Amino acid sequence: MSSLVSYELNDVVATITMDDGKVNALSPAMQAEINAALDQAAAGAASGEVKAVVLAGNSKVFSGGFDLSVFSSGDVAATLGMLAGGFELAVRCLSFPVPVIMAATGHAIAMGSFLLLSGDHRVGAATARCQANEVKIGMTLPIAAIEIMRMRLTPATFQRAVSMAAVFTGDAAIAGGWVDEVVDADAVLSRAQEVATEAAATVHTAAHVASKLKARAQALTAIQAGIDGLAKEFAG
Repeated sequence: MSSLVSYELNDVVATITMDDGKVNALSPAMQAEINAALDQAAAGAASGEVKAVVLAGNSKVFSGGFDLSVFSSGDVAATLGMLAGGFELAVRCLSFPVPVIMAATGHAIAMGSFLLLSGDHRVGAATARCQANEVKIGMTLPIAAIEIMRMRLTPATFQRAVSMAAVFTGDAAIAGGWVDEVVDADAVLSRAQEVATEAAATVHTAAHVASKLKARAQALTAIQAGIDGLAKEFAG
């Protein structure tokens, strides 16, 4: 695919891997390349060639979140565009036409954690940190991020994650709703692909997407409202 994102199809499972050689910052360029890979997977889903997707990080991290250099540039339009693009990517994963399995090969921080929460099944490394770190770095969480967390996290974990930037790993990450299972770091990708293969063989695609859209309708509406209101929320 590109220098930032790779796409590999094995049988009916498409694996999309983010790797910028660093922390997989969800920059506008990274977002564009993930979307291009998802376009390819969606086309494959429409033809029956793809029945599940794995979205994975590199050997160090799933994603460290948005590109901070865009925030620090002072370019309001670029900042709002990056924010909107990240949350639109989460919405796309939450409503994708086939199961999306997240492979948290390493830490999932800020927007990286919100993207992790947007999978149908999430496999994490036992040592991976899940954290919305915004209030520790002087940023107010966007409504769209809060609504993603509200949908997936337990009430107690949600409150600690939002107000205290609490870190969750291992069993605590499972109990809180950040991930569905944890394995050794070197087994994350293979386990995610195993889950995807099983889903591809057992899940009826049309019923899958129709059911998850019904289940997530309220959350998706709230997330989209947050996206639509970003300019007023942060630049008003």
